[in-house]
Amino acid sequence: MGRDMVTQESSLSYHLLGPLRVLHGEREVPLPAAKLRILLASMLLRANQTVSMDELAADLWDENPPRGAHTTLRSYVMRLRRALCPSSDERLEPIRTLPGGYLMTVDDSQLDLLRFRSTLTMAQRMAAHGDHRRESALLREALGLWRGPALSNVPSDALHRDFVPGLAERRYSALEQRIDLDLKRGAHREIVVELRDALRTCPWREHFWAQLMLALYRQGRQAEALDAFRQVSERLRGELGIAAGSELRLLHQQILTNDPALNLPLRSTLTTPGDRHRNRLCRRAAVAAPRTC
Repeated sequence: MGRDMVTQESSLSYHLLGPLRVLHGEREVPLPAAKLRILLASMLLRANQTVSMDELAADLWDENPPRGAHTTLRSYVMRLRRALCPSSDERLEPIRTLPGGYLMTVDDSQLDLLRFRSTLTMAQRMAAHGDHRRESALLREALGLWRGPALSNVPSDALHRDFVPGLAERRYSALEQRIDLDLKRGAHREIVVELRDALRTCPWREHFWAQLMLALYRQGRQAEALDAFRQVSERLRGELGIAAGSELRLLHQQILTNDPALNLPLRSTLTTPGDRHRNRLCRRAAVAAPRTC
């Protein structure tokens, strides 16, 4: 069998940014067993590095592994190998056994998480070179890889605690960055629905609220912009016990006075110690809420 045929037959792709999915070409590889999905997700989240048996056991049994966990783990790995690679050809084997653990080697073309990270890195390079059009396009490309909350069909408390919040943070940071670029080019009408959708899953993210207020104001919807400030202020006070941050308060005052500066791209403001404390509270609240940022 030639190398090209091996590559063609081993065309597995993996998707973590949403429900876990494995595709062989265009055909989905079924993984109905929850433990196999947890095992695969655990290795893919640490792709291209050796994952110890203890780490895998902690993810499989939420840090309370049963007696004989390593033996059971080996049987799960064997089952996962058969599901991913029914062929006996070792060149198609996606999981390698190493001393003390396992290694899953994948590249950007096979794993959406790696593609997401590399695309964000390219977007940062474009930003550094002042190419904001290309930066925006790359951010859109990266965000388009998401199909819902990460690992939504992987029932591991450990993975959802240790990995999902960080993935969600990178997703929503990228969305904030892309919307800032949209606002700078005057695309405020297109983003209101998108921002409202984001706020339904991420209601404590103050910069989303600021972007929504600005987008509404630039459409001549001053009353709705002011009402958005009221909503976020009440939510922060009622659910987190904190006041709206300096960015929101300043923007609220500018909207009240019809500040002409709002018709231009907003300059970023310095983060005060109070803002940093507030952001920490918001992040804690976000982590505590399931399937949110």
